[in-house]
Amino acid sequence: MIWWSLHDLSKADWVDIKTALLRANYWLLLPVFALLMLSHFLRSLRWRQMLQPIGYNLPVIDLLCGLLIGYFANQFIPRAGEIIRCTVIAKKDKIPAEKLIGTIVVERTIDLVCLFTLSVITFYLEYDHIKTYALDIVTAIGNSFSNNKLVLVVVLVVAVLAVVALFRLFRNRNGNAKIDAVKRIIIGLKDGLLSVRKVQNKALFILYTIAIWLCYALSTWIGCFALEETAGITISSSIALLVFGTFGVIVSPGGLGAYPIAIQRTLLLYGLSSNIGLAAGWLLWLAQFTFTIFFGALAYITLSVRNKNNYEKYSVYTK
Repeated sequence: MIWWSLHDLSKADWVDIKTALLRANYWLLLPVFALLMLSHFLRSLRWRQMLQPIGYNLPVIDLLCGLLIGYFANQFIPRAGEIIRCTVIAKKDKIPAEKLIGTIVVERTIDLVCLFTLSVITFYLEYDHIKTYALDIVTAIGNSFSNNKLVLVVVLVVAVLAVVALFRLFRNRNGNAKIDAVKRIIIGLKDGLLSVRKVQNKALFILYTIAIWLCYALSTWIGCFALEETAGITISSSIALLVFGTFGVIVSPGGLGAYPIAIQRTLLLYGLSSNIGLAAGWLLWLAQFTFTIFFGALAYITLSVRNKNNYEKYSVYTK
């Protein structure tokens, strides 16, 4: 993905991009960092809301550290962060990992709904600018589905067989230890998945969700002010950058290579040059990458210290 985003640049293009990055106002990355941290803090609060109905009221600092460590891992292995995030919290707070995974599946489903909603809003607000780009993406997705009908049928058949197997498994009354273990995992996943239905303050839950995505949009918008050429981007245009940039993050680990291209192609629709668009894309990606690596490492240290303190607290004895 990095090669794809940079392979056809000429020496003059390299000079333009380097010049743009050297004169960028990197101090503006501080409020970007603050907004990203706020979004993660709000996500931790929302996650705690989902865990409370299934009997776990965890410290926000633990959830925040687990979240940051998970994002750190996602920079290198796609979606591995979700598993690591669950493992870290399960080990720290003695919670069945399958229940945590269930809540994260719900969380990612909510994120997809939010991304879809933002995509529709962006298409409506920025139609004159992005209609061609957006229609190309929709067409590509449609072609992908039509060209992979056999794969979809296989997936559907496997899903049906899995449901039948699980149904028979739960009807099995034998005391097989392995079967009982699988049942516990499935029940834990179900508890996690259904936790969102039992959230006490649903209005606050929705408010957290809106605030999380608002932080994402504002951090993208403020990041654009770091370059003189992109300083005139409106908040609605920054939402378009957020939407298409998110698709870039989905494509490759942490958006490496794909995110800058997505930002570049979007800014081209607003009349900016290809080189400035790519410079802005790499600048915004660099801000997110730096934040994730620094605070992910800090979260790992913080959680290690907290684990050590708990161990020392409960291993002290008297004669």
